[in-house]
Amino acid sequence: TRLRLLLLLGLLLRVAVCSVNTITLCKIGEFKHENLCCLQCSAGTYLRNPCQENHNKSECAPCDSEHFIDHKNRESECFPCSVCRDDQEEVAKCSRTADRVCQCKQGTYCDSENCLERCHTCSSCPDGRVVRKCNATMDTVCDKFDSEPGQSGSQCFCFSKPLGIVVIIAAFIIIIGAVIILILKIICYCKRGENIQLSSTML
Repeated sequence: TRLRLLLLLGLLLRVAVCSVNTITLCKIGEFKHENLCCLQCSAGTYLRNPCQENHNKSECAPCDSEHFIDHKNRESECFPCSVCRDDQEEVAKCSRTADRVCQCKQGTYCDSENCLERCHTCSSCPDGRVVRKCNATMDTVCDKFDSEPGQSGSQCFCFSKPLGIVVIIAAFIIIIGAVIILILKIICYCKRGENIQLSSTML
């Protein structure tokens, strides 16, 4: 009797373990629905009804117009496609498997992620010295140096504005100091002359 009881308990335990494994272990590309593992819907479709048998296909429906899903899913509806702003142009159309792609119109740019703000007007370079032209995601890059004919801007050893200001101030201080020293020398020379003249008079 005791042996039968142990065998019965072992059998029940084995059945329970098998049942748990069957219920919980879903494969890649599946999702759990109640006690079943259902196949996910493919890109461009959404889940209408889950599967009725384990590891079986679900009932999926294609996305409506102007909606998309770009990956396998168990979504109850597709995502609405993005709409280009009036300062943007469409570079890729919306489809069931891909969102619409927008970018700034020619002559404007936006360098932030997802471009949530409006596009900015491209900068212009003095004398047309353009290193890199403006595009939809980057402003114009200008040559900031005055180079000699036949030389590129990178070969010109010029001061940037902050450094140039520091150099000018330093030169001005040096000149003022030199003038003050010169004035002091003149004063000392004059006083020395007066002292010599006074000594001669006293003699």
